[in-house]
Amino acid sequence: MYGTVTRYLTDRGFGFIRGEDGNTYFIHHSRLDGEYIAPGYYVSFRPFQNDRSDYNARNITVIEAPERRKSHGKAHKKHG
Repeated sequence: MYGTVTRYLTDRGFGFIRGEDGNTYFIHHSRLDGEYIAPGYYVSFRPFQNDRSDYNARNITVIEAPERRKSHGKAHKKHG
């Protein structure tokens, strides 16, 4: 499944993904497998259920990160 990271609290080690199905999935840092995520990242993940929630995410892979996008603004050149 695909979704967008809506919130990730690095200091607390958890966050949330808004899945393409409209549900919000819980992310725990132990399920990141070394992947770095932040709000706005577009990711793929595998949903799973546990005894605490039906909406959890694992096998998270970053597809697109905002800082990886090319600038859409005009470049300013110095004249001199």
